[in-house]
Amino acid sequence: MNQERQSLRASETVSGRRRVAFYALGCRVNFEEAECLSGQFAEHGYQTVPFDQQAEVYVINTCTVTGFADAESRKIVRRAVRRKPSDGAVIVTGCYAQRDPERLRALEGVDLVLGNSEKSALIEHLLRLAEDRRLAGDLWEGAAIARETPLTESFLSHGKAPAGTGRTRATLKIQDGCNEHCTYCIIPSVRGISVSREIEEVLIEAKSLAAIGYREIALTGVNTGCFGHDRGNPEGLAELVSRLDSLELPLRFRLNSLEPATVTEALLDALESASCFCEHFHVPLQHGDARILRRMSRGYDPEFYADKIARIHARFPQAGIGADVMVGFPGEDEDCFEQSRAFVASLPLSYLHVFTYSEREGTPATRMAKQLSPQVKQARSRSLHQLEVELRRAFLARQIGREVEVLVEAKPGPGAAPAGLSREYVRVELSGAGAAAKEHELWRARVEEQLDEKWLRAAALSTGPMPVKTGKHLAQ
Repeated sequence: MNQERQSLRASETVSGRRRVAFYALGCRVNFEEAECLSGQFAEHGYQTVPFDQQAEVYVINTCTVTGFADAESRKIVRRAVRRKPSDGAVIVTGCYAQRDPERLRALEGVDLVLGNSEKSALIEHLLRLAEDRRLAGDLWEGAAIARETPLTESFLSHGKAPAGTGRTRATLKIQDGCNEHCTYCIIPSVRGISVSREIEEVLIEAKSLAAIGYREIALTGVNTGCFGHDRGNPEGLAELVSRLDSLELPLRFRLNSLEPATVTEALLDALESASCFCEHFHVPLQHGDARILRRMSRGYDPEFYADKIARIHARFPQAGIGADVMVGFPGEDEDCFEQSRAFVASLPLSYLHVFTYSEREGTPATRMAKQLSPQVKQARSRSLHQLEVELRRAFLARQIGREVEVLVEAKPGPGAAPAGLSREYVRVELSGAGAAAKEHELWRARVEEQLDEKWLRAAALSTGPMPVKTGKHLAQ
């Protein structure tokens, strides 16, 4: 590393110009970690600014799930290097930094490369850097990948900083790591085995986020549904749902991605009883053909997945239900693809996240025969994206005439009117009295029309927002 570039003086870190900018790539876990780091920097006197503005410190939380994610991470790092002042710092962390630290360390202008387990001590590393001491984190000077033990310090606190401008929804990581061994996935190698936060710690974080102004919390993890399993509680997530509901906080909760096997009857019972959890489920499928699912080592077949979705739909008939679907996996012939597409089309899904298979060095799938050409992958991706548009339009059409609860966000809708997100994970623009709605408010509205494949318009059902219930534990 260039010594000039790492000469961020301690006096300027502690006083004077104190601006930090964050960029998170990939999954919601990375975004949650960036939110937590922002709060920690705020407690040290820093102001978080947008990434495209001048800052003294730039932090990039990288993703390595695909080759494209690697390339995008490097692009963002170079952008930060161009922006930073001569006495600034560019810090690279996250899964790419965990997997291939030397590649990132070699990029000109990078001052620190920290693995996932070093992330919680990022500010301490920065202060040491400010004293012109050469850093070498345990992971990127020794073994770059944590394979057999949970990563240490997996969970960060959001701190006490107020919710940032334009942020009504927070993400709270409750679980990290994964014990599964899908043949295409590198993530268990860079996140470690599954580890869960203690329930009491999650409750404290939730109360803190409510107290500083957030009105929705999304619970997330690398394998969220495994929450509690490592602590001997196979229904830990169901227990957490009930405990969070009992807090009666002035906000709502949303569950992020749940693997099919973790959608248990106990969890559905808890969600059905909890008034504060949104009717929104995201259940990764990856493929709708049994042969490809076996090659992926997903541990279930299409019938098992369909049964889980049917159980969700039976209990929550209006819920938004999404799925991840992959195209182009090795061995996916035309028949496999058509079987998968037809299977997906048969499910009561409201949206898809379509992924194109990308080789990841170190995964079994890279050694499999029958790798597909980029042209075939692109054609199949386009086909599934078209299906996604059809599913989304059909789901939105079914919302017309329904009452929805809209959490107003800073960004307006297509017609420049106040807008936000419904419990079912639908973007809604407000009309009528809702034209006066303000960020962070909850409004009841009746859906009038579908604006496009992503947006609805709904008329407010009252002249003002819904009353915010008082959180009885906020003062503790």
